[in-house]
Amino acid sequence: MTVEHKELEFENKLINHLVNLGGSKQWEYHPEIKTTPQLWDNFKQILERNNQDRLEQPLSDNEFNQVKSIISKLNTPYEAGQFLYGINGISQVEIDRDDGKHVYLTIFDQDQIGAGNTVYQIVNQIERPAVIPGRKERRFDITLLINGLPIIQIEEKADGHRVSEALNQMHQYIDEEQYTDIFSTLQILVAMTPHDARYMANTTSDKFNTDFAFAWQRANDNKIVSDAYEFANSMLSIPMAHQMATNYMILDGTPHHQMIKIMRPYQMYATKRVIEKIRNHQFGYEDQRIGYVWHTTGSGKTISSFKAAWLASRLPNVNKVVFMVDRVALTNQTVDEYKAYDPENTEDSNGGVVTDTANRWALSRKLRKKGKGIIVTSTQKMDAMVRNKDFKPVDQNIVFIVDEAHRSTSGDMLKRIKEAFPKSAWVGYTGTPVFPDKNGKSNGPTTQEIFGDVIHIYTIQDAIKDGNVLGFKVDFRTTLTDQVMKDEYLPKYFQYRYPKMSAEDIQDRINNLHDEDMDDMIEPSVYDENQQHVKKVVQDIIDHWDRRSVHGKYNAILTTHVGGGRPSTPMAMMYYREFKRQNKNAAHPLRVGITFSWDTSNSNGQLDTNNSLREAITDYNQMFGTSFDDNSVKEYTEQVVSRLNRTIDDGKYFDIVIVVDQLLTGFNAPQLNTLYVDRTLRGSALIQAYSRTNRVYDNQTKPYGRIVNYRWPVHTEKLMDDALEEYANRQSANIQLKIDDINDDSGILAPSFGKVKKKLHQIVDRLANFTDDFKEIPASENERGQMLQDLRQYNHWMALAKQDDLYDEKQPEKLLKELGMSIDDEEMLTTTLSNQLKDKIVADRKLLDVSQINLQMERVKEVKVNWDYLEELIAEVLNKYHDQDIEGARKSAQQVQEISDQLEDRSYADKIKRFIKSIFKNKVKSYNYPVKQNHIHSLIDKNNENNMRSEIFDYKKKWGLADIEDAQLVNKIIENHVVGADDLNSAGELDSIVREAQAVYKTDAEADEVKKLSRFKYRTHLRRNMMEFADKLKKDY
Repeated sequence: MTVEHKELEFENKLINHLVNLGGSKQWEYHPEIKTTPQLWDNFKQILERNNQDRLEQPLSDNEFNQVKSIISKLNTPYEAGQFLYGINGISQVEIDRDDGKHVYLTIFDQDQIGAGNTVYQIVNQIERPAVIPGRKERRFDITLLINGLPIIQIEEKADGHRVSEALNQMHQYIDEEQYTDIFSTLQILVAMTPHDARYMANTTSDKFNTDFAFAWQRANDNKIVSDAYEFANSMLSIPMAHQMATNYMILDGTPHHQMIKIMRPYQMYATKRVIEKIRNHQFGYEDQRIGYVWHTTGSGKTISSFKAAWLASRLPNVNKVVFMVDRVALTNQTVDEYKAYDPENTEDSNGGVVTDTANRWALSRKLRKKGKGIIVTSTQKMDAMVRNKDFKPVDQNIVFIVDEAHRSTSGDMLKRIKEAFPKSAWVGYTGTPVFPDKNGKSNGPTTQEIFGDVIHIYTIQDAIKDGNVLGFKVDFRTTLTDQVMKDEYLPKYFQYRYPKMSAEDIQDRINNLHDEDMDDMIEPSVYDENQQHVKKVVQDIIDHWDRRSVHGKYNAILTTHVGGGRPSTPMAMMYYREFKRQNKNAAHPLRVGITFSWDTSNSNGQLDTNNSLREAITDYNQMFGTSFDDNSVKEYTEQVVSRLNRTIDDGKYFDIVIVVDQLLTGFNAPQLNTLYVDRTLRGSALIQAYSRTNRVYDNQTKPYGRIVNYRWPVHTEKLMDDALEEYANRQSANIQLKIDDINDDSGILAPSFGKVKKKLHQIVDRLANFTDDFKEIPASENERGQMLQDLRQYNHWMALAKQDDLYDEKQPEKLLKELGMSIDDEEMLTTTLSNQLKDKIVADRKLLDVSQINLQMERVKEVKVNWDYLEELIAEVLNKYHDQDIEGARKSAQQVQEISDQLEDRSYADKIKRFIKSIFKNKVKSYNYPVKQNHIHSLIDKNNENNMRSEIFDYKKKWGLADIEDAQLVNKIIENHVVGADDLNSAGELDSIVREAQAVYKTDAEADEVKKLSRFKYRTHLRRNMMEFADKLKKDY
């Protein structure tokens, strides 16, 4: 392995490598282009060359300035993505020529990816002056241009550096508004070292998140590509680089959350294969089955299936695409997501390509209507339409994309629909395919039999390894001990089930239980409608609620089921009523909801079921001030889901919701971390249920999805192992092979408490070495960087330990002792040393402030600061300094510093430190000596205000605002500002300040860079800069 320590050497090698990549088109390196004006000139030449048929003569400066203006006004990467997509994949600009004519100039044409007149260029070391006055000039590493516009930005670091440094550098550029003017069109950011590489979609500063910086993967086995040159061969080659910025980019137009999303490699590979198969399909002649995509639950199947549907709808051999979901309830959700992703569904359009169907008649009309498009509907609506006696088979090439394809393997619906569309092609998407067993048998048709061979695989093991979903922490508890079960419950249970069985046979059966004895999907269980069991489960949930929910940060689901074909609703209501009973005596009562379907079966239990639902709705109305009734059960259910998923606007959420059967799959929020299971789950149903909990959210407080089982511990664990063995193994699509590491390092299951402690001990030993046994932070910048990584690992593993049911939270010192630490060591490490480290790393990495360092320390012992003592010490500093005891004042100041370093509130700690500095600069005055402890808080606040006003005055002098009539108005709007709020001009105050200042800044501004600004730039820069200054000032003070 070649180690490359020099960044520029690495850059030159990478450029040389890109230039020499093969293909129908190649990257051309232009070393002569080094500035923004040269980039504009280069773009102008390409634009003129690609539009020769429309331009009789080159563009004048006035004409080209129109083009520059359009591009420079692209405020976000999403707007840039819309611009580059254009209409039907052709991006054009309209300009007025000097002779009065209008002309449309083509910038991008997606039909010419890697072909036609598309131009691919490389530039490097582009010089960028500061956009915001006072910020640094920048020099970008490598920029990849397509038709002259920057599309991919690459920042590299040499060996010895982390790829995260390059990502953070690009975040800094975004924050400094460097990706503006011609760089407004950037779509992809790439961070590289010689032996690591990540890519992500460009974004705004507030949405920048390195969790969405992906590694590249190989197509055949999903293995990570770490070598920079192999990454370049795959991701940065032509046409792949261009396709990633177009075909495999999602324009997410969700209102208030607009952004671009780039596909992960496995999503791209699957989509590419699906489209290739559809492109080559002989509609009406070949087998209708294209195949199925097996991507685990939570890995982004919506994006993958949308892109497949979108690209398929543009193929010349496809008339329409139908995206089919298995339940009517999911149709609206899918339509909303698909419409948000539709690049032609813009404010200026009359609706996009994606449409839904209100009923089967609307569906029939849309299918027969001319033109392409994507129709979203349910299997039930489609089946109802084809079963109508007036329906005639549709003679069009239609692609059916079926979501949750594992549910489509039973019944005759799909068979009828296929017969009604003889020229159709079918693709399935599922996280849990139906396979034959190890003997090649199955109870019904398999996913392969319905859809054909698997097209692409991305298992739960792949997704956990890549960090796209979490693994599981699974507990197996029981409310009935083996002895109680054998002596009390099972004899009565078998006597009831098998009245003719002798006592001897019953005892033999108890000693040799069959699988079906423990499967509530087959027969009723000893746990079913068992009030003692229900009481103990609820007690366990409430007793452990604070720990498992991480002090209420997360919520949970309880799922139950009754066997033997009996309704599960009575059991669910037993739980609901037991929660209500125990809530009355709970210190912190839980908000409990319940949801199940309205019964229209006319069965014996219909009245009880519907009365139970009325009871739940009445409670809900009282809890949340709503007015649901029998006629709005659907709306009630939707709101229950949104309260658990935390998507409702009023901010009132459920702690736990009780569900039965298929309603479980409606919940998939990241803040859901625990599933309580009082039923038998196996196979695909187990994976689907467990996967409700494993969405990524905050790895420190949610390291795993948590599952607590309450029935048949040994049997339930075996069913779980079988399911994970099947769905973690990509070979399951062909033949079942056992995988050996499911309980070790695969990440699928959380490590045991013992393994967690062992890992923590190793980390604590390293931290003790770094800090000289928890006394001081390292002197070396390199070691400080490693200590930061170790502290993050410490937090991750300590969070795991504290969330384990075996952790003794009443005696936390026991865990610390096992780790080789004392209470004092932990306090020193998690307060003083971690805070000092953050402050030092801010200086090391030239960050704006400590908030840019993501480090929230985990502690077993809460640290309490003695505020009275701290204020007494500060008073001591002030009094000793006043009495000329400078040495004594410095000693007390040192003690203040040590306690301030422990404060979690770093903002207040900074105020104290500034106050102490002001004392020694003789800037703090008190007219009542000796100063009392109870005066300190107001003196700190007063000093803080004085410092803030001093900074505002310096700012006004810099921008020429000190002597304008509205000078005091500047103070007022900044002092009243709320961080992040757009409130400086709420009553036109900023407009008034800017109008007055623009007349005098050339003479009054003290900063030369401000004086040099044109009047237009002064106005825009002052507005933007004052907002940033106000934000920073309020954060600091």
